[in-house]
Parts: sequence; C-alpha cells; structure tokens
Amino acid sequence: MVYLVRHGETDWNLFKRANGITETFLNGTGIEQSKRQADSLKDVVFDACFCSPLMRARQTCEIIYKGPITFDNRLIEMRCGDFEGMEETPDMWKSFFRAAERGEMGVEKLGDFMKRSFSFCDMLKEKYQGKNVLVVAHAANVRAIVYYFRGKPTEYDFHKTPVKSGGRMTFEN
Repeated sequence: MVYLVRHGETDWNLFKRANGITETFLNGTGIEQSKRQADSLKDVVFDACFCSPLMRARQTCEIIYKGPITFDNRLIEMRCGDFEGMEETPDMWKSFFRAAERGEMGVEKLGDFMKRSFSFCDMLKEKYQGKNVLVVAHAANVRAIVYYFRGKPTEYDFHKTPVKSGGRMTFEN
C-alpha cells in the first residue's frame, strides 16, 4: 500500500501563495497536521519511506516517521519560476499554466514534471509492489501520483488538489 501524504500547512499555503521550490517551513497548523498523521499511522509498518528534500515535506516526514528516509528529487514540487510567492488568483493560474505548457518564465514544463513524477511511480510499482510505502510530497506531486495510480479524472482540473495540506491518500501498488 502506498501512503501518500501532502506536507503540512505553511504560511504560504495559508495565505494562498504559489510555493514551488521556494523553501518554506511548516506553521503551527502544519506541525499539528503532521502529528495527527503520525498518530493515525503509528500501527503501520513501513517497508520504505520516500520524501521530497524540500524542508516543508522533510519536516512533515520526520514528524510522521522515525525510520530511514530516502529523499528523492523526483518528489520536489513543480518549479513555479516567476510565479513563486505570487498570490494565487484565477488570472495568476491561467498565466502560470500557459507558461508551464511552454516551460517559460522559469516555470518547469508540465510534461517534464509529469515525466519525473511518473518515473518515481514506475519505481514504486517495480520495487515495492505489495509493500507498505510512505511518500511525503507536495500538491502537484500528489496530483501526478493520483493520476498515475487512479487515472486522469474525467473532470480534469490541475488547479484542485485531491489532498489538502497535511492530508493523506492510499493506493494499492
């Protein structure tokens, strides 16, 4: 089983700022969310744990899991380039996704992001099938992993994340 956790809340999540690869830290709510995840997962024996190396994910993971953690660059959030730190508005997202289609303005090309995310998922299926794996990542990674394991939803909307800050989903691997 894959236990996919989105990192806990940061102030940039709270104030609706595009985060991308900018290092931010969990706020008090994010720490509490991570502690609740730790409590809810305390009886699960994990065969492996993977985490984004970005600090907010790392903090979440280290609260949840006390064993060895593999920090995997394929789990780094999508690079938001010039949009990092901007207020998340419909117009901002429209411009962001236009830039992501082409890889402009320092934004990671969406196809490249999906390719690296799916590479991670391929590895999970190959090496960890039938095992319990904890994965701690970011909103865009969560979307990509959900699409990989469950298929692209008919009402596709990359703006919406299926897991809120500090939340969790599970998948059969």
